[in-house]
Amino acid sequence: MAYLEGRAWIFGDNLDVDWDICDLHWLQEQSAKGIVPTEEDLGKHCLVRLDPDFPKKVKRGDFIVAGEGVGYSGACLDGFSDDPHMHGFATMALRGVGVSAVLCESAAVNFQRNSLNLGFPVVECKGITANVSQGDKLQVDLERGTIKNLITKVDLKFTPFPKFILQMIAVGGLYRYLHEQSKR
Repeated sequence: MAYLEGRAWIFGDNLDVDWDICDLHWLQEQSAKGIVPTEEDLGKHCLVRLDPDFPKKVKRGDFIVAGEGVGYSGACLDGFSDDPHMHGFATMALRGVGVSAVLCESAAVNFQRNSLNLGFPVVECKGITANVSQGDKLQVDLERGTIKNLITKVDLKFTPFPKFILQMIAVGGLYRYLHEQSKR
């Protein structure tokens, strides 16, 4: 698998899927109108609560670098949402804006699972926030489990993705992967 390469966009801890990554109010407005947004539509609203210009500034292939608790859902915990499947919209927003992966200290298990099901890597890497600054160019190797900061020359390690997960990411997610497997 080829390296992922892009710039780092730094965000803090506890990025909520409903409020920070994807704008739940906007999604509800679209739903009320009977509109199912595309990934590109979702991308236009990605992380705007934290950085209103983020969708205009990010480039295809860039990374979200964040701290602890990425992808949790406060809305679900507060009883605001009872549909766990809707949280895939956060991953779709990240893909729609062009982000190639989330690199973080830790992530919510549901966010990781939803992201992998959609063919989007979420990498947990201890020390990422201490070793990466806004705008640093990074090279990520999911197969070897390495992140290289091309600016500071720091190398970080994470648990490499298993072969079947790499295959799943390569084809675009779980359903496409299963479809490919069923052809064999």
